[in-house]
Amino acid sequence: MTRDLKSLTEREFDLVVVGGGIAGVCIAWDAALRGLSVALIERDDFSGATSAHSLKFVHGGIRYLQHADIPRVRESCHERSAFLRIAPHLVHPLAVVIPAYGHGIQGKGALFAAFRVLSLLTLDRNRGIADPERQIPTGRILSRAECLRLFPEMARQDLTGAGLFHDGQMYSPPRLVISILRSAIESGAVTANYCEVRGFLESAEGRVGGVQAVDTLSGDPFEVRAKLVVNAAGPFAEELLVRSGLRQRRAIPLSRDLAIVVRRLFEPDMALAVQTKYRDPDALISRGNRHLFVVPWREYTLIGVNSKVYTGNPSELEVPEEEVQGFVDEFNETQRGPGIRLEDVSTVNAGLLPFGENASEATDLSFGKRSVVIDHAGNGGPDGLVTVMSVRYTTGRSVAQRAVDLALGKLEMQPQPCATTTTPAFGGDFERFEGLFSEARRRCPTTMADAVVRQLCHNYGSAYPRVLELVETDPALGRTVGESNVLLAEVVHAVRDEMALKLSDVVLRRTDLGAGADPGDEALAVCAERMGSELGWTPEDRQREIDEVKVGYPNWPRGGVGP
Repeated sequence: MTRDLKSLTEREFDLVVVGGGIAGVCIAWDAALRGLSVALIERDDFSGATSAHSLKFVHGGIRYLQHADIPRVRESCHERSAFLRIAPHLVHPLAVVIPAYGHGIQGKGALFAAFRVLSLLTLDRNRGIADPERQIPTGRILSRAECLRLFPEMARQDLTGAGLFHDGQMYSPPRLVISILRSAIESGAVTANYCEVRGFLESAEGRVGGVQAVDTLSGDPFEVRAKLVVNAAGPFAEELLVRSGLRQRRAIPLSRDLAIVVRRLFEPDMALAVQTKYRDPDALISRGNRHLFVVPWREYTLIGVNSKVYTGNPSELEVPEEEVQGFVDEFNETQRGPGIRLEDVSTVNAGLLPFGENASEATDLSFGKRSVVIDHAGNGGPDGLVTVMSVRYTTGRSVAQRAVDLALGKLEMQPQPCATTTTPAFGGDFERFEGLFSEARRRCPTTMADAVVRQLCHNYGSAYPRVLELVETDPALGRTVGESNVLLAEVVHAVRDEMALKLSDVVLRRTDLGAGADPGDEALAVCAERMGSELGWTPEDRQREIDEVKVGYPNWPRGGVGP
């Protein structure tokens, strides 16, 4: 997996994909599997924007029951099952607890009815998932005593119990993107990061015939010729259309979705839904106001999602301190026990997604419900260009399938079935995760801690030997970086085999080093020194890279943060 710009310019491709988030990499993989020649270019790093900054849920559709949106329930369940099948190292079931109050619409009876309906609508949710530990069980009801044993903080006079259901959780959204990207490359796709598309090429017939791009690391311009361009740049897709003169202004509303990372708040490995003061204007059947989710993730807790209408430039997204403080206050209003403070927030995850129609200052928000696939030839624009925007990470694979179906038709090629619901993503070709861990434990040095071996299995799946071979060649690479479970070998592997070109690529996306909190000056220095020796960085280069990473973490006092 190398960055080869020469290969991008040497021939005409069937398809060039713009954007290396979850939708873009799924399009590249699906198209390559179906026999198309594919190029993919990303202006920053793969999974560097919205795809990395999520609540790490793969939603199965339960929340769409209240909208009576059965197609969306079915699609979400189908996509959750697909990710559980194809990426067993990176997606796993997670229990979610929803408190029940009284005996009306917010009571246990309503939850029980919802679970029964959901079970009937998703009878095929475990199809093709052989490992019982990876299957999604039917939702059930917990008694009041069971609730309080799990979450004493729920104590309230009218608490009658809770509903317990399971959804999907990602171990690492960026690693899932890398896994699928690697699958696309193994299937023949040519890819490159840090290449920004500045405009479209026009063919002799007046069609879009490729893209004009620039290598943002060197400043060198280049062209990629293709029969069809798929603009899958997420919230930046319309920016590209405006910059290219195809639209006067952005037309698709955007939501700024925010989740925060704090120290572990609860002991159980279960997510907890807590009710906010805001309502869902689209709900036909409502248990009350919207929920926030308090989600265990490794040694941290994720809290989200806070959403607002975003009208600014997508490339200039920032979350000011007062917005984070407002979300902390919103969460604390839902709690009966001790709350959290601003300084407890170790990381802020924020991204932009297609939204519903809302006034700019609205608080009871209508969310985006369908992903966007636009054939510009049928909408007054040029032929040879398709724009794709996924409404959620969960639907990245399904919107990719729609885009490739459209591409095959436009290219007048023989229809081919999509195989990305059943083909293991790179590293996902194994039966049971615990069996993979046992195998890796036997192969890894006895001095390597179980936690290190386990995270190797999660991040690389059955491809973990590629990292371990570096340790076997150079035992010094078997040391961990700082107090983390990340091996120096992973840093080297990221540079040599995963197209990591900047320190942030390794710290935030290729490894676990900075996923939950600033890893600290010492760890960053060690990582920068090792990357620098691979990439020829000067001392000034290393310091600049460190500074760029640190600016992404909160700069408020950090009392009580972390495990």
